[in-house]
Amino acid sequence: MSDTRTLAADIGAAVGGSGNVTWVGSCTTRLRFVVRDESLVDFTALDAMPGVLQAVRAGGQVQVVIGTQVERVRDDLISLRDWSGLGSEQAAQGEGTRRRPLDVIFDFLGGTFQPLIPVITGAAMVQVLTLLLIQFAGLDDQHPTALILNATGNAIFYFLPVFVAFSASRKLGANPFIGAAIAAALLHPSFIAIGETGSVAEAFGLPLFVYAYASSMFPALLLALALAGLERVLKRWIPQALQQVFVPTLELLLLVPLTALVFGPVGVVVGNAIGTGTQWLATNAPFVFYIIVPAMWFLLVAFGIHWALISIAIGDLAVTGSSAILGAAVGYQYAIMGVALAMFIRSLRDRDVALRGTASAATIAVVIGGITEPTIYGFLLRYRRLMIIEIVAAAASGLVLGLFSAEMFGFSPAPFLGLPLMQPIVGAVLAMVVGVVVPIALVLIWGYEKKKPAPTVLVHGEVEERPSGPRRTPGVTDEPTPTRLGGILAPMSGTVLPLSESGEAVFGGGVLGPGVCIQPTASRIVAPFDGTVVALPASSHAVGIRSNDGTEVLVHVGIDTVKLRGQHFVARVEQGQRVRRGDVLLEFDREALAARGISTVTPVVITNFDEDVQDVEVLATASVHEGQSLLAVRTKSTDGAD
Repeated sequence: MSDTRTLAADIGAAVGGSGNVTWVGSCTTRLRFVVRDESLVDFTALDAMPGVLQAVRAGGQVQVVIGTQVERVRDDLISLRDWSGLGSEQAAQGEGTRRRPLDVIFDFLGGTFQPLIPVITGAAMVQVLTLLLIQFAGLDDQHPTALILNATGNAIFYFLPVFVAFSASRKLGANPFIGAAIAAALLHPSFIAIGETGSVAEAFGLPLFVYAYASSMFPALLLALALAGLERVLKRWIPQALQQVFVPTLELLLLVPLTALVFGPVGVVVGNAIGTGTQWLATNAPFVFYIIVPAMWFLLVAFGIHWALISIAIGDLAVTGSSAILGAAVGYQYAIMGVALAMFIRSLRDRDVALRGTASAATIAVVIGGITEPTIYGFLLRYRRLMIIEIVAAAASGLVLGLFSAEMFGFSPAPFLGLPLMQPIVGAVLAMVVGVVVPIALVLIWGYEKKKPAPTVLVHGEVEERPSGPRRTPGVTDEPTPTRLGGILAPMSGTVLPLSESGEAVFGGGVLGPGVCIQPTASRIVAPFDGTVVALPASSHAVGIRSNDGTEVLVHVGIDTVKLRGQHFVARVEQGQRVRRGDVLLEFDREALAARGISTVTPVVITNFDEDVQDVEVLATASVHEGQSLLAVRTKSTDGAD
């Protein structure tokens, strides 16, 4: 058998055989399996398998990361006996609905609340500024200036149901403006005039329990779910020529009363119960609450399920003005900051340039932006000892927070910027000291299971993080990129971001190779150099191209866009086609993807990078235009300076 056929057979056996698989597909870099029993999947064997970069659980699937030769492996796999039918369209039908219920819930909550985080963060900082002006600058809290600032800082929370309904409806594929209009009806003066909170009126011949829906969250989630289902039914039965008028009319006529009579009261009761339960646990079992939440938070982030707790915390902020969940969770950030700083100090002591690059980038990311993924994927998931150290430090920091019953009365992802939002601030400062000092001491004393250093990424000559595994990422060929300088132009216009901000573990962890992300401002991908198209999946959401000197680059539009199966994407080339730099490779509907809540962040990755002899220099660090210099592959100096 060929190498890829042998690899395919080994992978098939490790996932439990064809009897354990209901569907197998692929995107540009990974095989995707929907399995019946995940316990039958041997992840240890997959990770140790030559030719496999990593095996992960994501989106209700088992994903085996291989590289740009994945199509060959997939073809060899489905050509094996008993596997042929598992790659068909019939097997794929329903593939997106077979995710575990928790995967669906976490994906829904994350897609709903993640777009709201920037405005919530900004509003919280405005609240802090207003408070400082009133307390220390003598500003009267009834002065028009103070009232305008107060409205600025509180509007997002007062109108939270409108924002949540819009975001949740968009995530579910329904008309987000209809969702927002339904929620807004519950805040309209005519609705508020019905009665006082707690009273019972009559509407449509039914009892109407009156609540104040300002700042509520759960009614908006429930109405968005109902809207998504109703919209599908109406569009199925109403002729397309009549849909523009009758679909929104019927949705408003049906769902505003239904929300007022059912979804609103139920949502308020559920939200109040969760908030009360959280506060009770924080008050009556503070050591359990404040130790467990920060200690386990890194696992929640690693698996992408922390949004479930963040959504509850945002609801607490909107209703009560503070959150015990966020007050405890900052212990995790303090510990992550401590781990990153500990590794930076260790790199200085060991004179490890590569480690210093990763550690400095991770430290800056968490201290300034509160971004913890570089530390998670660059360190915690690579070194088990660091994972243990982080959990211990987070628990210790949480213990201090519990002693002070700390709460946060705003939302800021950055540890230092979040200090003014903590109550009491002295408890937060002490918890930060503990969270930072403990990992530094443990790393310096205990070590971190030193392995082969990760390769570096250079930004205009300065070392930046390049988290990755210890082995070279294979591409279509087994030959490394030539070690002379090779230029890679920007395949699209947009904002340049580090890979760690891709929002996806495989790209963010550098498993496929070094590179950058681009948040696009245009809707096409062009060739970054003269070369040959070597990978183009049927879904057309990504393209791999090999330059004339052997450099292989993958451009992957969006995250998990393979599930769209080609919708909103059009390929302008074919696999095997020769192209010149600037030629259009594919086009996509950026607005349609954004309207569906799908991230368009586009990783641009060198997939056959040889970390032993090469570095990557990032030539653009802010906005970049199509065709401008983006990356360069350079040879490491032979004197060990790199």
